[in-house]
Amino acid sequence: MVQGFLEKLSHELSVTPPKLVSKNQFSFFLNENVVVNVRDLEPGISLQAPLIVCPEKKREDLFIYLMRANLLGQGTNGSRIALDSEEKTLTLLIGLPYEMNYQRFRETFEDFVNHLIFWRNEIEKFKNEKTTIY
Repeated sequence: MVQGFLEKLSHELSVTPPKLVSKNQFSFFLNENVVVNVRDLEPGISLQAPLIVCPEKKREDLFIYLMRANLLGQGTNGSRIALDSEEKTLTLLIGLPYEMNYQRFRETFEDFVNHLIFWRNEIEKFKNEKTTIY
């Protein structure tokens, strides 16, 4: 199911077809800056994408700022901003129900990518601020 959704989406967007990374996991390349890792959880689907390498400067302030975005999914449309397992990269991720049609998958995927781009920009702004903005 997931592979079919991704192949249809890549065809509609005229981008490279998804790359099978491991069993049930695909990398979907929208461009050189936006790569979404899609995993078939059986049941369910997860989307994950790196935001940025976690900055050393103002790190704790950034975490507090991002916790507000994560609160009840208000600033992320149900996604979560988290650290990777090595605590070096901030990532955006979301879990989706297994029961979904292609249209709902596409809309959720589009929202996810829009939030990915938005939060990359917000984090860059935050890093460049002289004072904290929370």
